[in-house]
Amino acid sequence: MDKQTISHIYNLVKKSDFAQAGKFCFEYCQKSPDDREAQSVYGMLCNYVGQYANAEAVFRRMLAGDPQDACAYFNLGRTLAVQQKLEEAEAAFREALHFRPGMVETYSNYAALLRQLDRPLEAIELYHKAEKLSPDFLNINIHLLTRCETAEKIAEETLRFHSVMSGNCLFLMSYNVIGGEGKLLAESLRWDDRYGAQGRSMGYQHDRSVEPGKRLRIGYVSPDFRKHSVSYFFEPLLRAHDRTEVEVFCYAEVSRPDEVTERIKAISDGWRLTVGQSDQQVAAQIRADGIDVLVDLAGHTSQNRLGVFTYKPAPVQLTYLGYFATTGLAAMDYWLTDEVLTPEDTVEQSSEDLWRLPRCCVSYTGPAQAPAVIERAEGKPVVFGNFNDLSKAGPGSVESWAEILRRVPGSSLLLKARQLGDESVRRVWWEKFEELNISRDRIVLRGRTARLEQHLAMYGEVDICLDTMPRTGGTTTAEALWMGVPVVSLAGGRFVERLSATMLSAVGLGELVASSKSIYIEKAVEWAGASEKRRALRATLRQRLQSSSLCDHAGLARSIEDAYRRMLGKSNV
Repeated sequence: MDKQTISHIYNLVKKSDFAQAGKFCFEYCQKSPDDREAQSVYGMLCNYVGQYANAEAVFRRMLAGDPQDACAYFNLGRTLAVQQKLEEAEAAFREALHFRPGMVETYSNYAALLRQLDRPLEAIELYHKAEKLSPDFLNINIHLLTRCETAEKIAEETLRFHSVMSGNCLFLMSYNVIGGEGKLLAESLRWDDRYGAQGRSMGYQHDRSVEPGKRLRIGYVSPDFRKHSVSYFFEPLLRAHDRTEVEVFCYAEVSRPDEVTERIKAISDGWRLTVGQSDQQVAAQIRADGIDVLVDLAGHTSQNRLGVFTYKPAPVQLTYLGYFATTGLAAMDYWLTDEVLTPEDTVEQSSEDLWRLPRCCVSYTGPAQAPAVIERAEGKPVVFGNFNDLSKAGPGSVESWAEILRRVPGSSLLLKARQLGDESVRRVWWEKFEELNISRDRIVLRGRTARLEQHLAMYGEVDICLDTMPRTGGTTTAEALWMGVPVVSLAGGRFVERLSATMLSAVGLGELVASSKSIYIEKAVEWAGASEKRRALRATLRQRLQSSSLCDHAGLARSIEDAYRRMLGKSNV
């Protein structure tokens, strides 16, 4: 492709006009069918607009013409992964590494695939390799949205890429409860030491005091102001904030806005799009906005802006809601939690001070699309269920579920997860249970549903949800309760192992929370035999939820606003 053509496509992409860019590129490819670079760009553009079958066909044609094209294998792997063709995607990434062992982008995407396949240790190993290599940002065959054309920009993006690889390792360690608490803290501190150095050296000083009764300026920073589980819990809080007490600014790292984005934008006092801006630029904007309390809603999750916090642009900074472990940042003052998630004897180790709310630290709104609770027919065998992402289900989950099925004759287990759209993944999960002498006819596996109402309606087939371990459900736990289904959960030692526990406690269902695997199994078996108790709970659970602190958005907002003021009172401003 000539420079003029590339520039035109890139300008359209920068405007997020993927459809027009794809049309232009397609027409160019028709005139220049032998231009492999143009074919590659067209395939990537098809991916951006969700035309995955077209993208797959493009990359397969390219490989038919050159079976050793590592970039084509890489792009094919990305395309297959997004279609949940996980086994084929893994094979494509392996071929890409075979023909170009040093292509760091393959390590990164392959590791993300291994996360889906519940192979976190292998993923961590690949992320460590990626952290030591430099991405090829000038290669238009694999980079389009993130093309860098100056040495300064390449250096900046390379450092950011490495910080993301390191952050992904931290995510997997905390998400899968890998290693001791001390090791996670040490690795988190190492991230800040390496990637927060510039921010610390240029950090802001705060010499102003906050007058009593002043209307506080609160800033929320997140990539998830969109259709995402974080927004399910954040939007009710945002709506419930007392605007006579606080003024709310949202700093949005959202490259693909949707209807949720527009709703959040409409009810924010200030909206700042941060996509494409450096950490220093975003920090300067926050400083200029006069933010009193800055809240991170992402931690070490995808597209986070933790680098902004290293500049300390606000007097008080805290992490909340979107992550489940310490950030490791010296500039992060607090970790907002509650007394159930992190009790006084918690094993958690953090660089932040723990700030415990005296109530559940989240609130939930039942989806408007939710169907009515479906009554279960009498006399039918018990159906257990779990709709969590499979990466949350450690070996202890499968072993405990198998024992419960053995103890409850005729019962079955319905698992629903996006990964189960792939036949190879379904086969692996059936084999897991067969190895524990549970026949596959007792394990029902379902993939992603097209619409939320279909997803929620499936709870009508379930009598009791069995929570995952070590990491528990979050949104799925709230959804199950909203649909009238009790959730049996094991509360472990860390925040990530206790999210269901704080929700169940908030609804007055602490009896469903177990402190050991044996008690977890006993509770599930006990509830399986209590059909009348289940029936009564199912009929009243949604109403019970609505009147509980879990749905008390105003109560949560007042508690958090009080916490913000008290934090400011403790800050050195």
